[in-house]
Amino acid sequence: MVLLGSVFITIGKYLGITDPVTTVNFISVLLGSIAIPVFYLLVQRICNDALTSVLASFILLFNPLFLDACSYGINHAPALCFLLLGLLSLLRFQTSENAAALMISALYFGLMGAVRLQDFILAFPAIACLFILNLQESPNRHNKHKGAYFFLFITMISLIIILFHLPYFFCDHTGYAAQAKDFWKIGLSENFRGLFSKPLIRSLSYLTAAFSLVGIVCFGAGLLLMAKFNKKLLAFVMLWGIVPLGFYGDIITSAPRFLNILLPAVIIPISVVLAHMLRHKRMLWRLVAMISSLLIILIPLFYTHQTFIRRHHYALIPDYYRWVGQLTAPDATIISSDDSVFITYYSKRNTLLRPVGIRHLSPNELNGFKNKLDTILKNKKPVYITNSAFILYDHYHEFSDLMQKNYHLIQIGKMPLELWYITPFNPQLHMSSLIKVEKKGLKTF
Repeated sequence: MVLLGSVFITIGKYLGITDPVTTVNFISVLLGSIAIPVFYLLVQRICNDALTSVLASFILLFNPLFLDACSYGINHAPALCFLLLGLLSLLRFQTSENAAALMISALYFGLMGAVRLQDFILAFPAIACLFILNLQESPNRHNKHKGAYFFLFITMISLIIILFHLPYFFCDHTGYAAQAKDFWKIGLSENFRGLFSKPLIRSLSYLTAAFSLVGIVCFGAGLLLMAKFNKKLLAFVMLWGIVPLGFYGDIITSAPRFLNILLPAVIIPISVVLAHMLRHKRMLWRLVAMISSLLIILIPLFYTHQTFIRRHHYALIPDYYRWVGQLTAPDATIISSDDSVFITYYSKRNTLLRPVGIRHLSPNELNGFKNKLDTILKNKKPVYITNSAFILYDHYHEFSDLMQKNYHLIQIGKMPLELWYITPFNPQLHMSSLIKVEKKGLKTF
């Protein structure tokens, strides 16, 4: 994503677009747009039916979770695009004598792993299922050498992913290893809730809202239809949906954008049953299918259109940090969490990174931050913190307790801020405060 961001920012400068947020957001816009016709071609190859492909494409196109991921320069839309391209190329390999299609497929999956490695790992069982089962009849040569092809396939994907990670090893091997270890720790042991949890219920509610109850009913009917007519497709779709949902749905940090990787697995059964009903001899079933199709698309959009209209008309994130720059002195320091780049670019202010994490924050981390903050305040430099930086990544309230016990927190003002990581089904506008931090007295944590 860093490389893609650099390329798009460079192209934007040549086109006269100076705002990097606009150009980086366009990564998701462009690759999300490419994903739609690719999904059409993929479903057409899987189902051998143009009507099913059309329905699937339109449902994905208007799905609020997909539109949400395409609104910002995050890596979910590119990962989904590369996944769909890889699956399409893999299907082409299975129906041809051309091994180049296998190499192209490996390239796309490698790019997916480079963009969002965890999504590739979670999608790999479905990819392997597609490779092994052959949803369509393949030439005998492929069946005879399937093991060798699969080994070559995995090797190429791994090499491409490793290639994109090599700079980390050359720059700071120890730092990269520490980050990988910490990622494993907070991603699994401290973040994963188990197989049945409140986050899973929340994730299922996101999917229900994204497809409506009508869509969920059609999804169940589509699974039954595939179980009767195409068990291979059923196995592929189930693996594609259950494995990512089993992980992303059961982490404490579960969010709607994580579910983008499994949206096609939900859409395919829905499209299969809708197309089946549209071909029914009885007019009643065709009418039910047409109404259901409209409801699946329109009901979720009804609850999210205000969010997308607001995003279309306003750039609340850049505007907020410009406002922070206007209200603070040039020598001010802004305490940041994951918004330091926005503060540096739009506010033109120095930043002090606060300790963050879903885990418990250690006393060393908190004391280290406090010492840095005390030094800045001792030099009579103004310090501020935004409300979002104050409350985020502080699951056990250890950072907020430190700040409230040791410092005076004075609200300066409020400004609308788009919280891009929350559900688009909540149209309520978030007001984020700018808070000035002043020394209360010398204390130790």
